[in-house]
Amino acid sequence: MKDEYLTLFEAARDLITYIDKEHVFDKAGDMGCGGFDTYQSDAFYDLIAEARKALSEVEVTFE
Repeated sequence: MKDEYLTLFEAARDLITYIDKEHVFDKAGDMGCGGFDTYQSDAFYDLIAEARKALSEVEVTFE
């Protein structure tokens, strides 16, 4: 069972790293003249923060 948790941990860590590295957003606002502003909604940001916290809490288990 530990292997499955390690796989889940690594996948979650890689997803959070990708979101940070690639600047992933879930919202966009029209700025006019064809421009738009991308941003993370509060809910999306909070989910990322919770995932980051959970990952850091269990990271020592898999090291």
